[in-house]
Amino acid sequence: MKKNGMKLLGGGFVVFLIAGSQLGWFASSNPDSFPKLPSEPDFAVSNAFDGKWVGRRLDESNSNMCERTTIEGHVVDGFVHLVLTYNGTSLKGWISESNQLRLYASHPQWDYRFSGIAEGNKIQGEWNLQNGPCHGTWYIEYAGKGADS
Repeated sequence: MKKNGMKLLGGGFVVFLIAGSQLGWFASSNPDSFPKLPSEPDFAVSNAFDGKWVGRRLDESNSNMCERTTIEGHVVDGFVHLVLTYNGTSLKGWISESNQLRLYASHPQWDYRFSGIAEGNKIQGEWNLQNGPCHGTWYIEYAGKGADS
């Protein structure tokens, strides 16, 4: 009886894992499943924030896996290109006329999600790691007109 219970439990777990992976219940480390930067935005873009920007990504998860890092980059014609300096992850997207932005990350392992709002000389928002425990806030501040602006 005990063996049958263990077999049933083990079989149920295997079915759960297979079904869960097919239905997308578990976070993936497959970069093909990460959101991709569209070829163009589906909204009107604001160029009011063009220039060089620097700031930080702050972790609120208290996981030792999640490192603090600086962020630097530029905005040109409303197109944002930032880099997480500790691992070189590129973040790209556009600022809308309502000052909202969503950034798309290009990292082969980590599925970062960044969103925010631009106001005055600061862009700030929230971020999370879909396939890990990390999450928190981020901000960048205007650092002047850059060579790319």
